[in-house]
Amino acid sequence: MMRQMNKTGSWAKGWWCLLLLLVWLPAVAGAHDFHTSITDARYNPKNQTYELSVRVFADDLEEALSRRHKTTVRLDRSERVNKLIAEYLQTHLAISAVKGTRATQKFIGAQEEADAIWLYVEIPASKAPAGQVWVQNALLTEIFDDQTNILNLEVAGKKRSVLCRTGDTQQTITL
Repeated sequence: MMRQMNKTGSWAKGWWCLLLLLVWLPAVAGAHDFHTSITDARYNPKNQTYELSVRVFADDLEEALSRRHKTTVRLDRSERVNKLIAEYLQTHLAISAVKGTRATQKFIGAQEEADAIWLYVEIPASKAPAGQVWVQNALLTEIFDDQTNILNLEVAGKKRSVLCRTGDTQQTITL
């Protein structure tokens, strides 16, 4: 009798575990229901550069790089992947005093954080920003229709923020 109860108890525990997995797996498989990046940019007058910290979901960046290069890309800290990230940022992210112009960026590196990755970039500025600054943030907009990119810019103690979305990736910031 005792042996039969143990089998029944194990069986019931197994069903509970299976039920939990069936509920939990779909939630994890989707990873996240929103598509947002955050970019913190600061003008450094000493170096005459914009210093950017960009936070994106790692799986979204892998998807964008994989589609762009038509092969599976994993964020593995290799020189090859760093080059792919740098190229991607160069074409999708810009800050300039003149609308539509792009300076060559310097990719500093990346740092993983849970399900996200921080990307660090420097963009040279030909002169100190005054009046208006043009920004483009088209990160991941080719992948997600609902992508939202928040860009926070600090110049000489003044902080401004803009929202870039799929179909509206360029903004002018008045300082």
